[in-house]
Amino acid sequence: MKEKVLLLYSGGLDTSVMIKWLQEQQNFDVLALTLDVGQEKNDLQRIAAKAKKLGAVKTITEDVKDKFSEEFVAQGILNDGLYLDKYPLSTSLARPLMSMEAVKFAEQNDCNIIAHGSTGKGNDQVRFEVSIKALNEDLTVIAPVREMNMNRDEEVEYAKLKNIEVPNGGKYSVDENLWGRSVEGSNIEFINEGVPEDAYKWVLPIEKSVDKPVVLSVTYSGGLPVELNEKQMPLKDLIAELNYVAGQSGIGAIDMIEDRVVGIKSHEFYECPAAITIITGHKYLESLVLSKRESQLKKFMDQQFADMVYSGLWFDPLMDHIKVFQQSINAAVNGMVKLKLYKGNIIPVGVESTNSLYDMSVSTYGKNQTFDQSKAPGFIYVFGSQTIATRKVRKKHLEEMIIKE
Repeated sequence: MKEKVLLLYSGGLDTSVMIKWLQEQQNFDVLALTLDVGQEKNDLQRIAAKAKKLGAVKTITEDVKDKFSEEFVAQGILNDGLYLDKYPLSTSLARPLMSMEAVKFAEQNDCNIIAHGSTGKGNDQVRFEVSIKALNEDLTVIAPVREMNMNRDEEVEYAKLKNIEVPNGGKYSVDENLWGRSVEGSNIEFINEGVPEDAYKWVLPIEKSVDKPVVLSVTYSGGLPVELNEKQMPLKDLIAELNYVAGQSGIGAIDMIEDRVVGIKSHEFYECPAAITIITGHKYLESLVLSKRESQLKKFMDQQFADMVYSGLWFDPLMDHIKVFQQSINAAVNGMVKLKLYKGNIIPVGVESTNSLYDMSVSTYGKNQTFDQSKAPGFIYVFGSQTIATRKVRKKHLEEMIIKE
């Protein structure tokens, strides 16, 4: 009896090639697991049929959009999750969920091996393997693309040899989910040329984006968006709607030089219209309702979160503490933010919250001010006393050193 391997199957080039390779080179029976995390082409039946045609002995499909949005994307929002202050962790957030599902179905189907489609240069190999092992250390995890040591051109040739359909001719490596789209390969690797227009799909390039500003409102409760233009919506639907609206205004195209977990610099292109819009609104609302010290600590915790998610450490015990902190501090992040979207720019044009720390009677320079300016000199004296005293002592020592020389 052949040994069984559970393959995380997307229907793309890498994982399709892997079905054949696992059968022919490793003599495995392949069980293909396909998860709908909100990718644009989420025809699970079509993908399952393709896996079956390629020789998978069993296909498993599951819609996990609700779980993805409510348990993973939600954390990305609460934490203002941006790796290197740019990338909203779209692919990164999906990997721990996919690992959970892979472990669950591997255990249910008596599979001791899980296979994924990552290369030896990428981040996903780390994310999958650390996560799966953290959940079940007894499982073996393999990466056939890494073990085959094929480059993308060789994969395309292998696919043609085996009569495997190659999406888009194999030009780009694309990963999609509800929170964003990542595009790698081909001309994107030439950093002196910029991102080719045919890499864009969710975001209209600036010159082609809508000519009129779009003003919308996002209402947050406990740090999470619950209404779009005062219409209550499930998180996954609100994100899907914003992906379209913001994308039409040229919002969410991210061109960045990225530091991968494995130490390689890479040129990455992401399209995350909803993510950038929601996080921008969330940050603006935070600036209104959080104190200075709360904001300072939150920024530090946000960075820890982003670095850990990007590096595949979702199941590290520290993440549990970060989640508790973020749940607590976001309890005050309630209110509505109005945003103007225009030609790739997001401009806040209004904010309101019952937890606002802004007091116009104190802040105003107008005639209705209540701030007692006569108290300012005393504050300055106390606030600056150590700086002034230190400067005085150091200046004296410096002068003595100069005289001696």
